[in-house]
Amino acid sequence: MTPLQTRQHPLPLSSRQDWCWQWMRSYPVDSTPVEATETLSLRGPLDIGALRDTLAEIETRHEALRLRLAAPPGPDPSAAWPGQTLRPDPGALTVLPVPPQEATAEATRILARPLDLTDRMTRATLLRADPHEHLLVMQFHHLVVDGACHPLFRDLLAEGYARRVRRAPDTGQGRRRSEPESYTALIAREGTPAARSAVRERAAALARDLRAYGSGDPLPGDAGAVDRDTRFGSVPLGVPADRTRRLLRGSRTERVTLHTVLLAALARAVATEYDRDRLVCSVYTHGRTTPAAHETLGLFSNVVSARLDTAPAPLPDFLRSVHDRVRDAAHDVDLPFTEVASRVLPRPSDGGAYCRSALAHVELRLTGVTGWLPVDQHRPPAFPVPELAATALDIQAPFTPPSFNSREQALACAGTLFATLDLADGALVGALWYEHRYHDGERLARIAERYGDFLTELAPSP
Repeated sequence: MTPLQTRQHPLPLSSRQDWCWQWMRSYPVDSTPVEATETLSLRGPLDIGALRDTLAEIETRHEALRLRLAAPPGPDPSAAWPGQTLRPDPGALTVLPVPPQEATAEATRILARPLDLTDRMTRATLLRADPHEHLLVMQFHHLVVDGACHPLFRDLLAEGYARRVRRAPDTGQGRRRSEPESYTALIAREGTPAARSAVRERAAALARDLRAYGSGDPLPGDAGAVDRDTRFGSVPLGVPADRTRRLLRGSRTERVTLHTVLLAALARAVATEYDRDRLVCSVYTHGRTTPAAHETLGLFSNVVSARLDTAPAPLPDFLRSVHDRVRDAAHDVDLPFTEVASRVLPRPSDGGAYCRSALAHVELRLTGVTGWLPVDQHRPPAFPVPELAATALDIQAPFTPPSFNSREQALACAGTLFATLDLADGALVGALWYEHRYHDGERLARIAERYGDFLTELAPSP
């Protein structure tokens, strides 16, 4: 039993949860839920008891899935962290019969209902269309789960279910998983006086560096046009499969990652357009710093800030510089976002939260390859049960554009450019998103063109 499991008083945030708390407190309490969802289509005879027991085992072994808030967040954006407690018991699996033609619509309705975070931050619902057709709808709040958890959750579900129905032969050669890392033990380690003192010193040093690189000095735009309701436009950044293959070869030649190449291209394009020789870029790191953490469901990822020098330089030197700066930024995964932001930015006038992108000029999310999540999030689980086939479905709650608690938070978000890229079927698919009232669309189109020119420089057409 870990030290914090025996305590009755609420637990503090982990260093990884801090940025997510700031994120969710930037919006009104009734805005779009900050959740990660997982919907699996299960075709074939299903042993619901075995599925229920498997889900209970997963929650029991992975502490983050049993965390809950000690009090409601409340409508006040300046509300302090209410603390969290660890439920002693796993959650129930709700089984609902549904007509086959209504299954997808019912899954959407379930995902649209926010979680009661004071009860639990996960919810499992099984929609039974007929004895051989089910939808498993999982809801995870981002305070306890990140994107890297999804493939692991599917594997644990498949392995545990197969073990219970005794369809997977035990050859002794299967993968032996290590004991998950205790999330409450992570919080306990971070809460020692020595650890807190070290964090304060490192956060102060990082804040000085970020200010020197222009953090707090956003990209210029029409600030007067922005209100609390953000309105985003986008320009495509996708790369066809044949060119993506050349980029992968080019990155290997330069001994950097594809993530480095794409971030370097974007940073140089933005810096050229805005005539800046320094930028701060937000990137995500998976944050799993121990072998056990790789086998653990929980929020370990963090938003870290890479300080980039973007003055003209030979291509190999520039790529190596970006690569090294991203690697250095990853060392800050255990720094709470608030500890840094509060030293760089003025406190919002309403006393509320910091927008999670407020420190950066550019943010990059790359999935499916060498980004923060180097796996296919949509990979279906391989149930070692011949009669049962599983498919991961992309069913989401209805999306509404974010509305912030204050105009200051909306402006902090508007000043950042957001690039999202996913490797799908060998091609890079994605876009550069921008608040279209703050930023000039023609300017963003020029950035996208320069981004393409940089990639061509690295990997020219044959």
